[in-house]
Amino acid sequence: MSECRVRCALILTLGWVLLGLAGLSAQDKVAKIDKKFGRPHIDAVKGEVKVLSNIKIVDRGKVIYKGKFDVNPILKRIRDGKALKHRNDGSIFLNKEGRLPKKARDYYREFVVEKKGVSFPGPVRLIIGKGGEVYFTGDHYETFTRVR
Repeated sequence: MSECRVRCALILTLGWVLLGLAGLSAQDKVAKIDKKFGRPHIDAVKGEVKVLSNIKIVDRGKVIYKGKFDVNPILKRIRDGKALKHRNDGSIFLNKEGRLPKKARDYYREFVVEKKGVSFPGPVRLIIGKGGEVYFTGDHYETFTRVR
């Protein structure tokens, strides 16, 4: 192979790697607008919720964020029917770990939470109950903080 072809191949490979590291934009991650998305669960969450003041996000065993976290933009995304392109976004949360109160199988739904600096989908989720309860987990279901 000629030196020119090798260089071109390396440049193209590097470009694809950089695009992969950059990830998709938020717009690319939204599947489509579906007004049934997150319902009936999100309809039970009335108004805004408190901003969490002292949370931790743990990714692959390493604390990557400590501090305040506002889940209201995520709740707005769900209310607006904007599902992310991830199979767990809006899926039934079975509570296999048993860390939330025991309820019927379809009582909880989980929603993927994007956080800048964390690879998608990452460890952050919101869990919403049919009664309007909202739980935050920053460590992929190890611990939960009740938001409402």
